[in-house]
Amino acid sequence: MSILYPRLLDSAATDLYERYQRLTVDELSTKHAFAHPSAVFAATGGHRVPREHLEDLRERVLKAAEEAGFPGGGRRRAHNEFDLDIARLLHERMGLVAAEASVRPIWAFLALVVLPDVSFWRYREPTGDRFLATDITRHVWGRLWWRAHLTAVPNETDPYRLIGAFNESDFDQIFARRAGLGGSRALIRALSDVWPSLDKGGFSDRRVLRDVLKRLLRTAPVIEFDALGYADLCEEIRREAAGSVAAIREADQRAQ
Repeated sequence: MSILYPRLLDSAATDLYERYQRLTVDELSTKHAFAHPSAVFAATGGHRVPREHLEDLRERVLKAAEEAGFPGGGRRRAHNEFDLDIARLLHERMGLVAAEASVRPIWAFLALVVLPDVSFWRYREPTGDRFLATDITRHVWGRLWWRAHLTAVPNETDPYRLIGAFNESDFDQIFARRAGLGGSRALIRALSDVWPSLDKGGFSDRRVLRDVLKRLLRTAPVIEFDALGYADLCEEIRREAAGSVAAIREADQRAQ
């Protein structure tokens, strides 16, 4: 059964976000809490998260942040490694099911109540969606849980071995199109698995990926990806990638 997390009402989330933008990371370290008067729980569907669970989660995230340079600026590489570590941590420790993880106010509560200091450290000049979860694909914590969820391979020694197959911006391209791809976790896992070994013809990963995703989106209405065996699914992706490379090369040749 899923663990239920507090849901921070939109008006309270917006108020905290606007006030906290004027504070330093050190000042925000005194603002964290594990409850809020404007937070509510779903009426049914799981067990309410205990306070000690939130305390443990904060402690673990804070430790990982400190290793990445918190409360200082930190290096870009350290931030990237931090994101991957936190993606695993959130997915392993939060006890969420996908339906609950789709609820925006849960992530607003985590960002603005439990982890305001680490959240603003990670994004010092954030747009609202990084904190308010108006777009979970961009939320400081929500996007990481979903990255782990969509690439996790259950029953393997390292179920998160695929989590770093794409950099953040490239994975965002996939995450933003997940609905059009039928929400197929199997497809996203297979794509993450074969991507590092694909021949991209010397073109940039981003350019090839965008074209591959377009091809998969066109294929999704006629092929049930989850009905394919894993090997067949990987082969389908290789075939689409080869088509993308050939099409990009042809387009460049015509443009010369």
